[in-house]
Amino acid sequence: MTQPEGQERLSILLIGNTERSEFRQGVRTLGRLGRVVEVSRPEEAADLLGDDRMLPDVIVIAQSYPAQFPARSIEHLRRLAPLARVVGLLGSWCEGELRTGRPWPATIRTYWHQWEPRCTEQLGRLGRGESSAWGLPVTATEEERLLLQAAGSRRRRGLVAIHTHSFEMQDWLSSACRSCGMSTVWLRPPRPARVEGATAAIFEGSDCREEQLDELRHLAAALRPAPIVALLDFPRIEDRRRALSAGAAAVVSKPLQLEDLFWEMDRALEGSAAGVGIAHHDG
Repeated sequence: MTQPEGQERLSILLIGNTERSEFRQGVRTLGRLGRVVEVSRPEEAADLLGDDRMLPDVIVIAQSYPAQFPARSIEHLRRLAPLARVVGLLGSWCEGELRTGRPWPATIRTYWHQWEPRCTEQLGRLGRGESSAWGLPVTATEEERLLLQAAGSRRRRGLVAIHTHSFEMQDWLSSACRSCGMSTVWLRPPRPARVEGATAAIFEGSDCREEQLDELRHLAAALRPAPIVALLDFPRIEDRRRALSAGAAAVVSKPLQLEDLFWEMDRALEGSAAGVGIAHHDG
């Protein structure tokens, strides 16, 4: 993919085992946004930075499991490249690190299943010289990053069908959709109402048990060609594949950021309007 007109090519230093299936799509996304230099270990990155062979805009650390790369190694890289943004691309095994481990300080944490919308949006903004949540000082809080992301929300149109067993989830998603201009209808299982003219759908599940996949298949058949965004609890790479095979156009992890949901919905709608499927490549 060519770089968008008027956008600079970011210099990106990528550290870790990028052959892991959960990181492959993230690596491809980085390649579309900048010039990427890959190394396996922080020590190799330190050699590049120490010899002035590279001056990165962004350092991305693909960590497969907690404590794979100790905080002292990351801090050493930060001293060598003090102007670079440090971002963690984290695998599934890192999801409990905030409770039981010692996560890197002053680092943006993004899990593999959150990576594509956040990386595309935030690094894209950096490359265009626009305000980016990832460009805030390292002292910025998560709340400050979320407020900056929300400020860039745009208006949308259309009818969104929301498939969920929970009134509270339906109410929250409906309020979010209406706040940006869309109307909604609740398809409450096990006897969802019939609906025509849906622009898109949100399927709220917990995991990829077969009964949930059956519900997803039935919803996809009933609403075709409207694309479906599936919400799952901390999906693994195999969960994502199964949901896509069952008819979802995209998968978003719960707990979720609404900007991730709308980014995936927008991309799915763009693909649907163009008459093509949304291609997801996991390896």
